[in-house]
Amino acid sequence: MTAAMLNSTEANQQCLWGPCGYPLQDCTPAGLSRHLKEYHFDDVINLWDDRRRGLCQWSAHGHPCGKEMLYEGYGKHIASVHLGSISRICPRCDHKFARMDSLQRHLRQSCRGVSV
Repeated sequence: MTAAMLNSTEANQQCLWGPCGYPLQDCTPAGLSRHLKEYHFDDVINLWDDRRRGLCQWSAHGHPCGKEMLYEGYGKHIASVHLGSISRICPRCDHKFARMDSLQRHLRQSCRGVSV
C-alpha cells in the first residue's frame, strides 16, 4: 500500500468511537487525540486527563475494542491498530508495519529484502 493509498483511506474515515460517525480530517495520532478531546471528552463528567486510564471505545467488528490504556495513548493506538494511518512499508521487501519503530527493528534484524 502506497502513501497515497493510505492518505485516500484516511480521507474517507469516520470516527468509530461509540456512535460518533463524524468524518475525520486528520488521522494522525495528534489529530485523533484532538477529535477525541473535542467531541468525546468535553464535559465536566468526562474530562480528558492524559494520565487517566480508560478503555478504547473504537468499534472493532461491531464491538468496542476495550483495550485499557492511558488517555494520552488513545490517538496513537487508534492510528496504528484501527486505522493503520501511521503504518509504514518496508522499502526492501514491501511488508507493512503498524509503526515506524517496528519497521526500523525489521530493517535492523530480519529483512532479507525479498517480497514474500
